[in-house]
Amino acid sequence: MDHEQVQAESLPISPAVQQALWNLVENNLYIQELKIEILEIERGYVRGRLTVTEHVLNPYGSVHGGCLYSLADITAGLAASTYGVCSSTIDGNMEYILPAIDTDYILCEAKEIRQGMHVSQYEAFLYDDKGQLVDKAVFSFYMMNRAVTASETMPGV
Repeated sequence: MDHEQVQAESLPISPAVQQALWNLVENNLYIQELKIEILEIERGYVRGRLTVTEHVLNPYGSVHGGCLYSLADITAGLAASTYGVCSSTIDGNMEYILPAIDTDYILCEAKEIRQGMHVSQYEAFLYDDKGQLVDKAVFSFYMMNRAVTASETMPGV
């Protein structure tokens, strides 16, 4: 890791960017419908939670894989956007480790692997309410030529 990268990682998120991301989350119907709550937004890191209801269960009683993928994609996309530039998912790979069953919520932590000018990579870890790792994912995001503070659309979705 070079000196410039260390300095960038130690910088806090801009308050304007952080507020813009909170506003995007608050006004996004897809996030609201899935009952996703964003708990923390910091530079290169976002923590979110999906409340498990009967609406997100598959026929076998576990959280539908598509909902888990959406939680990871949204959380990682927001984390990629914490540098102030909107992101759009290029690619995502989800590893389903354990069924998300008999849990009240799924907690997701998205962390920076690499923040690039054009392409960034983030990983997401999903845990049940017992703290068990149920899924992990890696996403690549295209960093758009649009500031988060001027955006009216959801990054990473």
